[in-house]
Amino acid sequence: MFLVWVVVCTCAISIGQAGDPCPPKAELDTCTCTETRFQSNSVLENPIPTIIRSLTTVHPDAVRETAFVQTQESGEVNNSDLYTEITCKGSRTVTTLQGTIMFALHRKLVDKLVVSHVPGLREHTLVRLPAQWLKNTRIRQFEIWDTVLSGDFLWHGSPFDGQGDTLMLLSAERCSLYGALSYDDIGTVHTKGLNLLPHLQGVNLSFNHLTIVKATAFRTPPANLTTIIMSHNSLQILEPGSFQYVTLLKCIDLSHNLLENIVRSLFASPAKHLESIDLSWNFLRILPIDFFVNMPALRRVNLSKNFLHSLPEKPWGIMWKQLTFLDLSGNFIDCDCSLLWLLSVLSPTTKNVTTTPAPKILQGQRILAECTQNSMPGYYSMRHDLTTLRRKNLMC
Repeated sequence: MFLVWVVVCTCAISIGQAGDPCPPKAELDTCTCTETRFQSNSVLENPIPTIIRSLTTVHPDAVRETAFVQTQESGEVNNSDLYTEITCKGSRTVTTLQGTIMFALHRKLVDKLVVSHVPGLREHTLVRLPAQWLKNTRIRQFEIWDTVLSGDFLWHGSPFDGQGDTLMLLSAERCSLYGALSYDDIGTVHTKGLNLLPHLQGVNLSFNHLTIVKATAFRTPPANLTTIIMSHNSLQILEPGSFQYVTLLKCIDLSHNLLENIVRSLFASPAKHLESIDLSWNFLRILPIDFFVNMPALRRVNLSKNFLHSLPEKPWGIMWKQLTFLDLSGNFIDCDCSLLWLLSVLSPTTKNVTTTPAPKILQGQRILAECTQNSMPGYYSMRHDLTTLRRKNLMC
């Protein structure tokens, strides 16, 4: 089953060279290869245009083709470019997988390599990727699923040797990664090795069992890292400074975890490039008053399905007009005096009287948020959309 990483975390990747055609089927053993063809407008342009690609296994709209390419006539210009994907599922042994990749993909450029259900060397052992198995291959996107990985899978045996100039996206989903995430602490899942992939833009560790992100985890991140996705884990603790050194961070997804507290010092200050934060489906009750300070690029925030009961002016006042998307649905926000500041934002010409004119939503802005007005405890309550809130709706 293909899993979408996240809708709002997109990555603009400009690729200067098309991937190589699929190798012969006989060389692939249990692997399969598919090609997607992109039509170029001009042979003078880059072979593959800039692709706005969600960090997902779902491809952009394009024509799916069989795994062979017809030979071009001498002098004929090929104005089509290939996106090549290799999928290896259920190899008999890790050694078999290694042999297939090293033989079939020798000296080839592959846009995406997906491996899943990789067996251990022995029964009930954690899986490590084969040593230097990609050394003579170049991969742009690597995904591994449904494999019981060892915590040192990123660096033990240098499995990503040779990928420093090409690998842009790396994903390890449903791989039974347990406990803390650190640089190289004993007994934890390691990020060591990521620093050897300077062109890496996105890391996805979703659908695992991570509980803590240590301050050292991204202390020496890839120079171009912009996207971190750790949704659907069991995260309870994010140590201060966890993402502070990811200075180009644009998008972070920490949804579907067990977070009760969060601090501003997680991120760099200023966080010049941070555009999107997803903290939905956690257990947050309040945000620090400085949480949104020095986030000039922030445009999308998802805090739906938490336990927020109020929206005080700090931290929300400075962000309300800056955001283009805000989701606070599924919280327990009261229509109380803590929302008085919002009236002046929605209808700045009024003086907070009962007969305020209808508030206006900012152009291009989408806000999903309600508060609850309890007329009398035990009787009934009314819900009010925060984008059309009026003074008479507040219980104060």
